[in-house]
Amino acid sequence: MTKAIIFDLWETLGTKNIGISKTLRDKFHIKKTSNFLVKYERSIQLKEYGSYKELSENFLKNFSIKPTESNINFVINTLKQGINKASLFEGMYELVEYLSKEYDLGILSNTTCFESQVATNLRINKFFKAQIYSCQIGSIKPNHLTFEAICNVLAVSPNEAIFIDDGKKNIVAAKKFGLTGIQYKNINQLKKELASYHINIPSNCK
Repeated sequence: MTKAIIFDLWETLGTKNIGISKTLRDKFHIKKTSNFLVKYERSIQLKEYGSYKELSENFLKNFSIKPTESNINFVINTLKQGINKASLFEGMYELVEYLSKEYDLGILSNTTCFESQVATNLRINKFFKAQIYSCQIGSIKPNHLTFEAICNVLAVSPNEAIFIDDGKKNIVAAKKFGLTGIQYKNINQLKKELASYHINIPSNCK
């Protein structure tokens, strides 16, 4: 029986409306390699930094870029754009509001300590019993430690929870951990897949 539903944040609940990693990659002429995204995430999403400057300097260091004032400020301003421009996908607010009445909801996201404020900014904070961010636990999806952390806080076994994420590799890892996984593509597709697990969303929940 499903007791909890866990959502990824970025490109699942909502979007930054700017490609942060791509913007930084283009600005600093970083070669797009198969491990770029993991290296990028590890450079800024694995700890709670004391300031934007500290986070920015660590990113630049990891990619062997000079920590000039201009470079530091570019990273900071790009990250802040993602926070300020962030928005929920259409219909997502109503969906999580409805689901929160029937299930315990959680957020599990690879994100920075500064971006983790977005759930509050978007007024969905109140719907989630638990929020686990990579910067808090020092681990990023698809590491199984992330799934274990959110299940522990929600006090559910993996077979009692559904995990929703736009990333295929995260869904594959979640399923190996024992969670039911749904790869998010759009909200109508999500509602149909939830219905296949006997979670029916009323038609008036847009």
